Amino acid sequence: MRLVICVLAALCIASVAMAGTWEGKAWYYPVGDRATYPEAEPNDTCPGQQMACGDVVSPGYLDPGTLDWYTWTCNVGDALTVYTGPVNTGDSTDTYIELYGADCATMLAYNDDFGSLYSRIENYMITVGGTYNLKVRGYSTVSSGPYAFHLECGTPPPPPTGDTCATATVIEDCTSGSLSGDVSTFNNDYDPGSGGCATGYAEAGRDAAIVMNLAAGGNTHFTYTQTGGADASFYIVTDCANVAGTCLIGADAAGSVETITWTVPYAGTFYMILDAYGSLTGGPWTLDYSIQCATPQACCFTDGSCQFLLPGDCQQQGGSPYGAGTDCDPNPCPQVPSHNSTWGQIKGSYR
Repeated sequence: MRLVICVLAALCIASVAMAGTWEGKAWYYPVGDRATYPEAEPNDTCPGQQMACGDVVSPGYLDPGTLDWYTWTCNVGDALTVYTGPVNTGDSTDTYIELYGADCATMLAYNDDFGSLYSRIENYMITVGGTYNLKVRGYSTVSSGPYAFHLECGTPPPPPTGDTCATATVIEDCTSGSLSGDVSTFNNDYDPGSGGCATGYAEAGRDAAIVMNLAAGGNTHFTYTQTGGADASFYIVTDCANVAGTCLIGADAAGSVETITWTVPYAGTFYMILDAYGSLTGGPWTLDYSIQCATPQACCFTDGSCQFLLPGDCQQQGGSPYGAGTDCDPNPCPQVPSHNSTWGQIKGSYR
């Protein structure tokens, strides 16, 4: 009995010593199932409180002007989702989250409001395994209050239809109408860079692709709306593998509604990318479109012949558009005496 008591006493002393060593450290975990546990201070510098996929920190608390850091590891192929939310019904802490790489300095994604004052980065695809860090801060220096932080690393879902140019939604030439969708679960497949595609602004949001096979000369008008309130942007390219290098036109003035009015410069396949300004932002959307095809016109050639062609095709073949509604029969094209096939040239040959 004395031996048992001594062993138990030694274990208790060791346990107290370990608790005294670990308690309050950013990397401390309570013994047992890793699920939900409170924020452990100090965690105001990177790397912060150690976590694992599936963990929830609740409650966390932001004091005015403070930062909370969390760190964990991911594997290649993980679909990372990190977000803040309320601890209790009625909480409304205005959080802002920033995702960083292992160096604590390279920002990979960020989010302010995701349908509420809380923040969410969803399905960030991990292409480099290793350490990742997240900063939770208030939107302003006076923001404060409780929050719960959720860390999820799941198997990435298959790309939704329309997420990439390979499965792009089709808009037919010479049509008008309206489309709608939601890019909340889409990826950021296309990013023209900091200057965007003819907009001057970054376009790092979640994006959807539309494909159009268009004839030359058509007059188009598109209105793209992020109905969820995200800062919309969209653009037209010819090569989805090189959106920056094949950009034709884009729009990102400000707000959730953008428009493009564009005359198709030549016949071909064009891709419209529905995007957003903020990193991994974007949600429900609508696209109203109108494509008015160019009307074939009488095209006059220097030999006096006439064909009905689109104005662009006429000019490419060396002719001159004669005007809409012109009839080729009888031939309205003026005769050019200097041409060897005209009556002037023929009559001159017999004088």
